[in-house]
Amino acid sequence: MSTLHPELIRKLLIGELFNSRKTAVGIFVVVVLALVVAGLVWPKGYVASTTILVDEKNIIQPLMLGAAVTTEVADRSRLARETIFGRKVMTQLLTDTGRLKESFSPEEKDKLFKKLTKQTAISNVTRNIIKIEYRDDDPENAFLTTKRYADLFIAEALGTKAAESQAAFDFIDKQVHEYHEKLVQAEEQLKEFRLANADALPGTDTDIGTRLSAQQTRIEQSAQELKEAEIKKRSLEKQLSGEAEVATVLSREGQYRTRIAELQSQMETLRLSYHDTYPDIVRLRHQIADLNDAIAVDRKQREAAKASGRVIIDDSVTNNPMYQQLKRDLSQTQITIDTLNARIIEAKRQMSSTLERGKRVHGGEVTLAELTRDYQVNRDIYQDLLKRRENARVSMNLDKEKQGLSFRIQEPATLPIDPSGLLFKHFIIAALVLGVLVPVGLVYAKLQIDPRIRVGSMVAERNNLPLLAVIPHLWQQTEIQVVRQEIQWLYLIAAGTLTVMALLATLRIVRMI
Repeated sequence: MSTLHPELIRKLLIGELFNSRKTAVGIFVVVVLALVVAGLVWPKGYVASTTILVDEKNIIQPLMLGAAVTTEVADRSRLARETIFGRKVMTQLLTDTGRLKESFSPEEKDKLFKKLTKQTAISNVTRNIIKIEYRDDDPENAFLTTKRYADLFIAEALGTKAAESQAAFDFIDKQVHEYHEKLVQAEEQLKEFRLANADALPGTDTDIGTRLSAQQTRIEQSAQELKEAEIKKRSLEKQLSGEAEVATVLSREGQYRTRIAELQSQMETLRLSYHDTYPDIVRLRHQIADLNDAIAVDRKQREAAKASGRVIIDDSVTNNPMYQQLKRDLSQTQITIDTLNARIIEAKRQMSSTLERGKRVHGGEVTLAELTRDYQVNRDIYQDLLKRRENARVSMNLDKEKQGLSFRIQEPATLPIDPSGLLFKHFIIAALVLGVLVPVGLVYAKLQIDPRIRVGSMVAERNNLPLLAVIPHLWQQTEIQVVRQEIQWLYLIAAGTLTVMALLATLRIVRMI
């Protein structure tokens, strides 16, 4: 069939409809009457609607910007559905409209709620406009129910907003009291710890580190100065020993040689007048010899003392100015050494004490940091909660005074006059169209499915053979008469069906049925 010419397909459809004329007319009558009856029994639906404006911009908003937050819901229709389809609003609505009786069982109430929910449609016209539609068989019920829907929704929404603001304020106020107690407790713990650990102060660890570094530097400097002082002391001792030795040599031997020179001068004077045997000359010679012996003995004593490391000091050495100066420098150097030793010992003691203190402070500082951190966290949260509580108080007052997010009816519900949805005329049109299309469609489907050959050219195509001739059906006179009678009866049946349909349509128009 798909390869045939459209004109040939049309002829085949007409021929098949003629062959199945009884069935086609029967289907036409059944479809027409079924749709007409359906149009008669189809329930009438009256739809009433109302729109609610959600107003969130008013004169109070710029004044309270940043200080209060009013209730805001992005999906208005979801808010409306949750509110309206709640059991509280549904029960109130059915009670107000007289459809809910006290004698109803829970199952009957639930069925009534579900039916009412199915008949109600809620949507967003714009972001701030909510549309509520209700469909009912009775126009007055549709009007009253829609009107009551809007009133209950506004009352419930405003009440819910106020309750939410009150609940938010109560919750934040409770949190404020709890964190106030925590803050007071943290303050007491911090105070007690500071009293028990006076050294555990912020920055003490850094101060101890600085002091340890300074003390270590002081010890190192003192040790360096001590080494220098000891070197200076050894140098002074060497200088003092050498100066004493030189002074001793110069003082005694000089005295001896001076005396010898004097005696020799006297002896030379006497020799001018006397012989060498003169007693005074002999005496002077003996004195000079004694002094030479004394010098030799003194040299031996100095060499022995030098070998043993001793220095022979007498009054002449101690009275030497250079020796006295070296002695004073040595004494001052020794004082410096003693001072540096005492300083190093004291610095080491202080360093040890600082290390012990650092150990105590380090443990206490960790505890202090933890207590301080807890106190600061509680303080910050408490201050933030105080601000939030005041904002919540203002928000609560705004919702109580209905100065924040508000609802008002923009388009009130009206009593519907004409029914909505499928009307009787729609069923009449559908009956006429489907009464014709259904038989034609069934015949066309039969041609597509039925494998019988109805066109001679299909024999040549399928078998690849030439078609010699096609013998048509030869109608007899009796067959023609029978067909004419059938066509007349079928015409009368179709006309009667259309007449009945027209009569019912007329009666429906004049509201008689």
